[in-house]
Amino acid sequence: MTDQPLKGKVAVVTGAGRGIGKSIALTFAKAGADIAICARSQAEIELVHQAVSDLGRNCFSMPVDLADANKVLVFCNGILLEFGAIDILVNNAGVYLERGAFADSNPELWWKTMEVNARAPYLLARHLAGAMRKGGKIINLTSGKGYSAGANSSAYHVSKAALNMMTEGLANELWDREIDVNSLVPGPTATATFDNAQPGQDRSPEDILSAGRDALPKGLPAWERVKHPDEVAAMALQMASYPVGGPTGQVFSLARRPM
Repeated sequence: MTDQPLKGKVAVVTGAGRGIGKSIALTFAKAGADIAICARSQAEIELVHQAVSDLGRNCFSMPVDLADANKVLVFCNGILLEFGAIDILVNNAGVYLERGAFADSNPELWWKTMEVNARAPYLLARHLAGAMRKGGKIINLTSGKGYSAGANSSAYHVSKAALNMMTEGLANELWDREIDVNSLVPGPTATATFDNAQPGQDRSPEDILSAGRDALPKGLPAWERVKHPDEVAAMALQMASYPVGGPTGQVFSLARRPM
């Protein structure tokens, strides 16, 4: 792999204000790509925009609530106005809003989870795939929870299951344009969502990892390991760097357990 395998390419990364999305955006910029990013927090996205610019790459950024279909369209139109075409779409943004039992769940939070985790990737792919160049890549950040029903958090499980199927459907539809579509399962990663952090109490990945296994959420198999977001970004870079004719409709996973 060259030092800049993404030189001359344009990559779109959602949920890039922090965590995995931020790591992917910066990793792709270091690999030579110009970047388009969004996140809900304007303050966070401005910091990432500056970091991308400091690396010498062009950056288009916008604060976007991906639950709002109209704002998703505005974001996509802005990307195409800025760059004309794209090469990589990373559907990273996701929410984990409803963690209760199905019978006790909040219907509004349940459906907003679907809007962000499933409808937004659909809209982004629908709006941007037509402007994706030969050899393009769509990478959907999904979860092992999309492969198992679980006892709670049904909205998250259902949304990620939908995204898994969307990956396979898009792969079947876009292969003849030489666009690859794959899923990336990070497994447990040191992010605010994994940490169940309250607003304003986010810890850095380094702080989460240094706290030790006993201080992390329970339920991990003994052989599982919590990853740094940069490890997920490295896998995303590998996926984005495959030549034409690489894998499509597949699941790449950093989890240390069967799905």
